[in-house]
Parts: sequence; C-alpha cells; structure tokens
Amino acid sequence: MNFHLLFEQSGTFKNVLKSYGFTAYDYDILNEYFQTDFQIDLFQEIENEYNNLINGTNIKTIFTNMTTENDFVIAFFPCTYFCDSNQLQFRLWNAGKKLDYDKKAVERLIKRNNERSRYFDLYLKFCFICKNKGIKTIIENPASSGNKNYLIMFSPIELSFYEKDRSLFGDNFKKATNYFAINFDMQENFILYDKNYYVKNIQKDFHSMQTRSKINSLYAQNFYKRFLENKV
Repeated sequence: MNFHLLFEQSGTFKNVLKSYGFTAYDYDILNEYFQTDFQIDLFQEIENEYNNLINGTNIKTIFTNMTTENDFVIAFFPCTYFCDSNQLQFRLWNAGKKLDYDKKAVERLIKRNNERSRYFDLYLKFCFICKNKGIKTIIENPASSGNKNYLIMFSPIELSFYEKDRSLFGDNFKKATNYFAINFDMQENFILYDKNYYVKNIQKDFHSMQTRSKINSLYAQNFYKRFLENKV
C-alpha cells in the first residue's frame, strides 16, 4: 500500500508508516522540516484533477495513477477557515476583545468570507476526486468546542470519527479532532494504547500554531494500530 500524506511536511505519519513496511510520501508546498517528498501546489493539483474528471482534460496530477487497491490518502486539509477561531473572527471577537462593526471590519469579513469559500470549494473538489476515483481517504481537521463546526454543518462527507482528546492516544496537546473518511470505514480497534505523560494544554501553550497542530509520532503510531492495522 502506498500512503500519500497531503498538506503534510513534518514526516511524522510518513516515517511511522514506513516503519511498518509501507511506502509513504509527504506532499506540501513547503519543506520546512526537510521531509517533503513532493514540494507541490496541492490546490492546483486538486483543480487540475477535478477538471480532468469534469471537463475531460488530460493533465497529469498526483492523483492520476492512484487506485483503490494500491493507494491510501491521509489529508491534513488546511483548517484556517473552518476552525473555532475563524468563527470568532466572523463574530468580531479577536483575542477576547469585541471589535467595532465599522467599514474596516466589513471589508475584512468580506475578504475572509471569500477566502473561506475558496477553501471550501477546494475541499468539495478534493472529496469528489477521492470518491470518484475510489481512493481510500481520511481527512483530518480540528473539531470545534461546540457542535457548529463548519465542516460538520456543511461537508457532504459525514463525520467518520470524532476524537475528543488526541492526548489520550499519545499526542502532545489536548485537542479535539474530526476525521472524515471516503471509501474507508474508520472502525477503531480496541487495544491498549501507549500513553504520553507530558501533555500540554493547547490554550496555555505559546508555541507557533504549526508546532501546536503537528501530530507527534506516538499518536501516529497509535492511529495506525487503532484504524489501519490489518485493514490495508
């Protein structure tokens, strides 16, 4: 099985999967960890493959040779416009302060809404590609504190698994996560999990957002044992 880790450059999941004997690659537009195997504009790849399927074009993309039997995609799809903090931005809350609803705020929110629309368009096209081509896919995205998460409300792909607290399964931070699966049934294997005893509260940590959101190798290992082992 070939694993394709999209929007991922840390090598965390990739190296765990490789340790279990699989072929695995990271795809991202950045290479800050020197682990990106294919430094590429994934948004353009999605657009091109969608046009291939809808309009009959024949542009080679990363999806071209993927098959149901040989390939598995795990996508850490950008969450900037779908998460809790984005919802607060639309309600004019920033760092705990209510902002004035003035001309500047209106212009900023219109711009943000257009950007969110663009990201959601890409999410929809990506889901269509994977569904249409029969590619086994898991999409990771942060869960909101309430039940009004943007993807929960609007994604045509139903939520497959809700992770209430990633730290319970080895991650560095207490963080809720949603997983949307396509062409794959996310049934959890009930086993004893390795624990991480150095968990941080994400709200009290002042590291960069990238560090806070990066899944660690222990969580990736437990994730494999819980959802993928003996299924791929």
